[in-house]
Amino acid sequence: MSSVARTSGVVEAQFDEVRVLLNAELEYLGLDEVGQRVWDLLAQPSDLDELVAMLTAEYDVSDAQCRTDVARFLDALEKHGLVDRG
Repeated sequence: MSSVARTSGVVEAQFDEVRVLLNAELEYLGLDEVGQRVWDLLAQPSDLDELVAMLTAEYDVSDAQCRTDVARFLDALEKHGLVDRG
């Protein structure tokens, strides 16, 4: 499984309960609590299996549902140029 890492140069700001990420093209993405946790975990390159293991230990979610949700979220982050897959 390939690793995922934050793209350099992403600007982030916290507004109440939402964290906003801004990419180099000035597109932004707002993150809820779980999205923020995934983003925090991506401070170190991780693969999908590692992320799912950490999140299922912290949240009441099945492995299958977590894997689906995290994969979609990583796709959205990649689409916005916020992560790189290696």
